[in-house]
Amino acid sequence: MKYTIDKDKILLSVDKGERVNKSLLEVAKENNMIFGWVNGIGAIFDPEVGYFDVQNKKYIKKTIKGEYELISLIGNISYKEGELFVHSHITFTDTDFRAYGGHLFDCKIAAAGEFIIFKGQEKIERSYSSEVGLHLWDCRL
Repeated sequence: MKYTIDKDKILLSVDKGERVNKSLLEVAKENNMIFGWVNGIGAIFDPEVGYFDVQNKKYIKKTIKGEYELISLIGNISYKEGELFVHSHITFTDTDFRAYGGHLFDCKIAAAGEFIIFKGQEKIERSYSSEVGLHLWDCRL
């Protein structure tokens, strides 16, 4: 993994075999981030994705084996239970150009991974919502 800082942005290149969310979290910690917005593209393999089942308040997880084109990763970096936390979603395609997507638990880079983190100035904490079953942004004014 390599990165450079451009004012309020971190430009990150994740190397083949490295984990995406793990790399994003590592960079955020190294740079004492309090909030960030993430976008990215590349090529990945074996993504573990999820769909949140609202009725049962839990994720349905699935690892989709193989190599895929990462069309879009979008997410954020905030605080959950006092620790930095990466929340990301992805869209990716297979060799037949079928698209898949969902909440990203993590995946590895197959060829290239190019990401940008827009650093925020306000710390965003997540608080557990028993109604929803997730830790949601606690944006208090």
